[in-house]
Amino acid sequence: MFTVATHARALIVLLLSFVAHDVVASDLDGKWAATLYAARISSEPGWEDVLVNPFGADYLDAFLAVAGVSRGYAHYNGGALQLEAEGQIAYAFGDQQYWELNVVPVVVRWQRFPWSRTLATSAAFGLGLSYTTELPDIEVELEGESRKLLVYWVAELTAGLPEKSWSVSLRLHHRSVAYGLMGDEGGMNAVGLGVRWQF
Repeated sequence: MFTVATHARALIVLLLSFVAHDVVASDLDGKWAATLYAARISSEPGWEDVLVNPFGADYLDAFLAVAGVSRGYAHYNGGALQLEAEGQIAYAFGDQQYWELNVVPVVVRWQRFPWSRTLATSAAFGLGLSYTTELPDIEVELEGESRKLLVYWVAELTAGLPEKSWSVSLRLHHRSVAYGLMGDEGGMNAVGLGVRWQF
């Protein structure tokens, strides 16, 4: 009998296989990018609550400072769609202190919109794993329990001037058990604002 956890595991294996194939098959000529952002952890029960109303959600005195580096490894539809891999290091501060490492082998970025000649915009979603050096107290308070190793995903919107390497980045930073894949309860949501630099 297939459970949600079984489906989640199968999806992750499929995505990682897809990425491995593209990394081997491509010439890795994509651009590098660095993203720096500060995020505040929300006390909302689900990521949907934060995604729908990020500025009206309730937040805690718990923050993240995040640095990420990514590189595109495949392009489709004339460059409108890019696949990237990203690595992040984050420091949690405020009501809790620990380091967080995130590996995101699958980032899907759409970068062609009708207004792109006036305002260069991209929308991205990435899936990977997250590891914290300490068990996050706030995740335990919010969810009842948590783990150091969880599934991680990120949703991002960027906007900047055309032909410029800098853009503003708005991110939803999410750790979770992925519907039972990594445990029963755990995780958190944080909304971040920062900059993305392509080089």
